[in-house]
Amino acid sequence: MRTNPYQEICNVGEKVHQQGFVAANDGNISVRINKESFVITPTGVSKGDLKPEKLVLVDGDQFEGTLKPSSEYKMHHEIYKIRDDVRAVVHVHSPYATAFAMLGLGMEELLFPEVVVTLGKIPLVPYRTPSTMAFADIVAQYIQNADALLLEKHGVIAVAADLWDAYYKIERVEHIFKIISISQGIGTVKPLSQEEVSDLMDAYPVSDRVRKLIA
Repeated sequence: MRTNPYQEICNVGEKVHQQGFVAANDGNISVRINKESFVITPTGVSKGDLKPEKLVLVDGDQFEGTLKPSSEYKMHHEIYKIRDDVRAVVHVHSPYATAFAMLGLGMEELLFPEVVVTLGKIPLVPYRTPSTMAFADIVAQYIQNADALLLEKHGVIAVAADLWDAYYKIERVEHIFKIISISQGIGTVKPLSQEEVSDLMDAYPVSDRVRKLIA
C-alpha cells in the first residue's frame, strides 16, 4: 500500500537532512496527487523538521496550507506537466554533486556501470535564476530526456514514479560524483568503452529513456 504522500515527504525530508544533502531550509520535495495538483514542502522550513501539517497542496494557481509553498514550486509544476510518468521530485544541494555543478560539469561520459544502466548520463542544466519561470522552463526542457540533472551553480534534482526511488537517484548521483572526485585525485578516470556499454545494455533491463540518453 502506498504511503500517505504527506508523511512520505516528511520521511524523505528527514533522510536528506540526515545525509547532509541539504542545509538550513534548502531543498524541496514534492509528490503528485493527480494530474492537476501536488504536495510540496513549504518555504523556510528545514527538511529535517517537516510535519504533514506544514506541507502545501498546490492545485493550479491555488495553495492549500498554513505556510507558503517552496519558492521553486513552479519548477515542480512544469516537470509534472512535461512528464506524465513522474510522481515525485526531489531537489537538494548535496555537496559532491553540487561542487561539480558549481564548476559547470555534468556527467556526460559513461563511467560507472550502475549509473549507466539506471540513469545513463547526468546532464548539466545551464544556470538560470532559481525560482523564476525561466529556471522552471529550462529544467523542464532537460528533464524530458533524463531522470537526474545537475543544476549549474545550484544543486541536483531527480524524478521518479515513486518518491523513494527519486531519493535513491539523488543518493546515486551524490555517490558517483564523490567517487569521481576521489578518483581524479588519484589519476585519470577512464570511461567505459562502447563495447562495455553495449554489454551492459544487453545484461540489464534498461529503460528506453536511458537507452536514448546514452545513444
